[in-house]
Amino acid sequence: MLLTRVITAAVLLLLFVGAAVLGTTWLAASMALCLGLVAYEWCCMIQSARRWAPVAGVVMAAGGLFAALTGAVPQGGVFLALELAATAIWMGLLGVCFAARHRGFAVTDRTSLVLAVVILPATFLAMLWLLRAGGWPLFLSVFLIVWLADVCAYFAGRFFGRHKMSTAISPKKTWEGAAGAFVSVLAAVLIAWNVLPHNVVFSSLLIERAGPVAGTLLMLLLTAVSIAGDLFESALKRHAGIKDSGRLLPGHGGFFDRLDAALAVFPCAVAALLVS
Repeated sequence: MLLTRVITAAVLLLLFVGAAVLGTTWLAASMALCLGLVAYEWCCMIQSARRWAPVAGVVMAAGGLFAALTGAVPQGGVFLALELAATAIWMGLLGVCFAARHRGFAVTDRTSLVLAVVILPATFLAMLWLLRAGGWPLFLSVFLIVWLADVCAYFAGRFFGRHKMSTAISPKKTWEGAAGAFVSVLAAVLIAWNVLPHNVVFSSLLIERAGPVAGTLLMLLLTAVSIAGDLFESALKRHAGIKDSGRLLPGHGGFFDRLDAALAVFPCAVAALLVS
């Protein structure tokens, strides 16, 4: 299982690098297609919206492709309001995931659909804004928060996990795994600050704008939000009675499974930069 996960991740990384080499427009277009698949899988988990899942996927992908290929640049009050709305949603979900970690929680079909309508466009526009503002390095530096938190939490939990973090939502997750995520992200922030140009690294930009203390605290909060994104999708899958959101990614499940934390981190990261 681990080998399959690694192989799939390597293939995805190669595709990502290939899109980045072709240019930010192609990278944005590829993310539009990925989020179209997430929209499809999310709607498949909503009983009342399953028959519209293909339409939702096409609309999300087509809208994203149009914005990517026409050179659109997200800006203005509506864009900021959408990112702040998504951020407020994730702050609320972070609190819910923590409070209900041992008893679980259910999301109604209507609520889940409303969340999808807000979160998915906000995520794509946040990605597009980062690509337009700083190219693939800035975009990648946000994705690294997600990847580091996920990978390091997995291995820390596997080797050191003793204390269950969320028995009712995701029983395999441990507090030791969460600690691994926080430590790895902070280590990456420190290394990036001292080694890489600040203008193309999200964490360095955030620390420059918000200050070292507030910037570091915000990075910790983003790490917590990435975990909440994972837990929220786990709650949706439990409610739908499924193990994976899809089968397109061997070892990982579906695109929603692979991008659940990114849906949380990207809008919050961009909102933090915009208001700092």
